[in-house]
Amino acid sequence: MYGSLNDSALWSKVIEGDKDALAFIYSTHFHSLYRYGMKLHPDGNLVKDCIHDLFTGIWLSRERLSVTSSIRFYLLASLKRQLARRQQGLLRRLFDHTESEGAVTHSHEDTLIQQQASEERTRKLEKIINTLPRRQREILYLRYYEGLDTQQTAQIMSLSVNAAYVLLSKALRYLKQHSDQLLLILLSSTALCWCIC
Repeated sequence: MYGSLNDSALWSKVIEGDKDALAFIYSTHFHSLYRYGMKLHPDGNLVKDCIHDLFTGIWLSRERLSVTSSIRFYLLASLKRQLARRQQGLLRRLFDHTESEGAVTHSHEDTLIQQQASEERTRKLEKIINTLPRRQREILYLRYYEGLDTQQTAQIMSLSVNAAYVLLSKALRYLKQHSDQLLLILLSSTALCWCIC
């Protein structure tokens, strides 16, 4: 039923109070949001909490929402803001010494536990892509893995459209310079998205 609706119509259903429409949006976009969130913050539990908080906030403030033509764009941008706010709060507590030192250091252990061992091809590919600056990796992920257009990518990253084009161009130029290494890796693997996502 909901799969046949366009984003504006589906979002309108949520605004009108349709819980099933929100559940459909959640199930459709959760994995994409989680992958993007893990690119922004290594703590999977924090990312999941922010996604759940995001959907709770959508439901609680649904009467004040305006209709969107791209639910994916809205959710990705909102998750990025949610993670930034949460991270600022964690840093503030760390610097204010309001929590004990042991409670703050658990996230590094959680991060190590959550990281999965990669195959050799994926590690080589990640090594090449990880030499890119963080913002260049982020723009590649949003543009090519999430399929957002350059204007939406620019808005999520708080860039002008021209700056997004320049950043994307730099990232692609770097990958082109290393295309011989990438080609060898990609011939033995079909998962470029593993290192970007």
